[in-house]
Amino acid sequence: MPKPVPHRVAVLLCPQHSLASLGLVLDVFRMANHLPGAPYFELLRVSETGQAVAHEDGLLSVDGGPECLAQMDLVVIPSLWMAGPAAVAGSPRLIQALRELPERVLVASLCSGVYLLAASGRLDQRPATTHWMLADGLQARYPRVQVQAACNLTQSGNLICSGGSLAGVDACLQAVERLCGREIAEGLARLLVTDLRHGPQSAYMPSPGWRRHADGEIQATQAYLAEHFAETLSLEALAAQIHVSVRTLQRRFLAACGMTPMQYQQALRIERSKDLLENSRLPVEAIAEQVGYQDRVAFGRLFKRLTGLTPAAYRQRQGWRHQPGTDRDSTA
Repeated sequence: MPKPVPHRVAVLLCPQHSLASLGLVLDVFRMANHLPGAPYFELLRVSETGQAVAHEDGLLSVDGGPECLAQMDLVVIPSLWMAGPAAVAGSPRLIQALRELPERVLVASLCSGVYLLAASGRLDQRPATTHWMLADGLQARYPRVQVQAACNLTQSGNLICSGGSLAGVDACLQAVERLCGREIAEGLARLLVTDLRHGPQSAYMPSPGWRRHADGEIQATQAYLAEHFAETLSLEALAAQIHVSVRTLQRRFLAACGMTPMQYQQALRIERSKDLLENSRLPVEAIAEQVGYQDRVAFGRLFKRLTGLTPAAYRQRQGWRHQPGTDRDSTA
């Protein structure tokens, strides 16, 4: 039986690209070509000018320029570190080529690589994700994009976006599944010692209330909440501590922290519960009580709403293999 014609994959190169992300992309598709029935992919490196890219770690060779992209089956945009805006400014031809791609071409952006795709307008009114640290900046720069910071992976039509760092493997595996089928993708996942499940990025995100601000009285309230987060607290008592009305406390706290005082207390409880799940053998019920919740089921629902995982699933994902019997069930 004749071997299938390999899918053509263009990997974009910019001076700002992360070599770790670039290497990850190249390795994933090269490893796919070691599976039975290979080769499945032909890799081409594409730059803004079609010439070698001067990267801070050396000169990166390329195979062509933006004019190649329309002939591809898949275009992959590796992470740009924290330099998405700089890459956009220096890549007008690549962005134009992304804008004009035929609908049949699959595009996968990894982490901050989404900046180039967003700049093309292809993500307008569509879901996208990136590293959670970059989500606010991406949303501010491209308000028409539906940024979903909690998602590890988003898909809309032929556009795939992944969250931070190693989530790029998920994007590549999803692209392989779309082009070659689930059986090949599962074989590649086994070769990479991973799977095809896409967990939420929210499990790794710190609370949005941890941002810096200059309101000293609100900082004092935050410090008090950090000491007493497991207690039952009232807004009246918190407001009295800094000699303001409840309404003023709510307004200033929201402006400084991006959430209400009660939401902040809730976030502190969840952060502490994450720590206990990762570093103790305590059962979920005991952890819930320790952070201020008497109802284990209600705690489990809240934890899943904020992190995307049940407490038991979070503990397992973080690598803690607790002894049998430490959790009553996996639904908490």
